[in-house]
Amino acid sequence: MRGPASLAALRRPPQPHQPACASHVLPGSCCETTTQLAKMEGISKIMAEAKEAYISILEKKLAELTGIEVDQIKKNQFANAADEAVAIREMASYVEGIVVQQAGVAQAGTVSPQIAQMFAHINAELGEERGAHALPPLKYDFNALEPHISGMIMEIHHTKHHQGYINNLIAATKKLVEAEAANDVNAMNALLPAIKFNGGGHLNHTIFWTNMAPDAGGEPEGAIAQAIDDSFGSFQSFKDKFSAASVGVKGSGWGWLGYCPNNNKLEIATCQNQDPLQITHGLVPLLGLDVWEHAYYLQYKNLRADYVKAFFNVINWPNVNERYEKACKDAGH
Repeated sequence: MRGPASLAALRRPPQPHQPACASHVLPGSCCETTTQLAKMEGISKIMAEAKEAYISILEKKLAELTGIEVDQIKKNQFANAADEAVAIREMASYVEGIVVQQAGVAQAGTVSPQIAQMFAHINAELGEERGAHALPPLKYDFNALEPHISGMIMEIHHTKHHQGYINNLIAATKKLVEAEAANDVNAMNALLPAIKFNGGGHLNHTIFWTNMAPDAGGEPEGAIAQAIDDSFGSFQSFKDKFSAASVGVKGSGWGWLGYCPNNNKLEIATCQNQDPLQITHGLVPLLGLDVWEHAYYLQYKNLRADYVKAFFNVINWPNVNERYEKACKDAGH
C-alpha cells in the first residue's frame, strides 16, 4: 500500500514523458493524436492508482478502528442474513438439552400461563391443536410481491425460516408432553422460551403472509380506515408512526398495528425477536412487519427504512380490515 508520501506525489500534476519527436510533431498529425492518447492513458492510470491507494488507506484505518479487516466486515454482512437460521438452530439445541425428571422426583410448582396462551393464540389463528403444526401455504407465488419483495427472499423466508420454527415448536411440544407426564414443572417452565420463540415465530409469520398480497398497498377502506383516522388522525400520520417504530426496532423483531380490546383503539407497538404481540402487549395483531434482517437483507442490504417503505406497496388491507372487524366483534364492540 502506498504511504502518505506516495499520495502526495500522486496529487501533483502528472509530468508526462516528452517523446524525442515532440518538437517536430505537426498540428493535427497522426503522431500528435497518438501522443495525446498516450498522455490521457497515463493520466487515467495515475488517477486509478491514486484511487486504489486512497481506498487502501481508508480500509486500513477502518480495520484499526474496528479491529476487523474489511473482508471480514463484508463476510459479516452476509452472515447477518442468516441470523434467524442460527437462532432457530440454537433454540433446537436448547430444547434437546432440557432433561425431564422422572415422576416422583420432579418438584411441584406453578406452570407459566404463557405456555397455554401461546398454543391458544396459534389455535385461534390456524385452528391447529397443540403439537399438530404445519407450514401454511402462501396464497400467492413467491415472486408475486416483486419488485417490492424478491421471490428469493420469500422462498427462503417461507420454506426455510418459517419451517424451522415449526420443527422446533413440534420438538418443544413433545418434550412438554413428556414433562407433563412426569409432572416436572421445572422442565415445563424451562420450555417456555422455546415455545414462545418458536410458537411466536410460527404465529407471527402466519399473520405476516396473509397481511401481504400482490397488486395491493395504497390506502385502506372500510372500518379499518375509519379506525386509523380515529386513532392516529390520518392515514399519513399512521404510516409515519408505524414506519418510525418498525425502523427503530433494536436488533431483530417486529413492528405491529394492534387492536386494544379494552379501549377499542388501534395502537402501534414493537416486539423483540419473535415475542407474540398479544402476550407481550395485550393487543390483537392486525398488521405485522418482520424487521429481522433475513426479511430484507438480500434485497435492501442494511437499508431497513427502504424495506419498510416498500412494505406499504404490498399491504393486504382487506385482510387487515377483516382482522379488525373480528377483533371488535370478539371484544363486544
